[in-house]
Amino acid sequence: MTGPADSLHALAWLERREPRAPEPLFARMAEALSRCAETDIPAALASAAFACLRRAVERGRDRAAAWDLLAADALLTYACEAAAEAGPDVGTVLDRIASPEHFARLLATDR
Repeated sequence: MTGPADSLHALAWLERREPRAPEPLFARMAEALSRCAETDIPAALASAAFACLRRAVERGRDRAAAWDLLAADALLTYACEAAAEAGPDVGTVLDRIASPEHFARLLATDR
């Protein structure tokens, strides 16, 4: 089951970032995080990023997809930052959260 309690640590981590993202972007990122089940901060941020990217792909050329793309970019960047903060195994963490398989699954979805 997914829910806000599962992503609480990632959202709290995101809220501490300075400077804070503009409110419309922050709201989109927080909403994506609220649907994540991962408790590991880098994994939750990456999962939310892929959810935003998936939504952008589904929307196609709709202008609303721009916010999803911005949120995906920001969340994946934050996932890398959180992985770097986690310690010396940053390469292993990055391989796990942003592997080519994640992108392949995204692109393999039926449209």
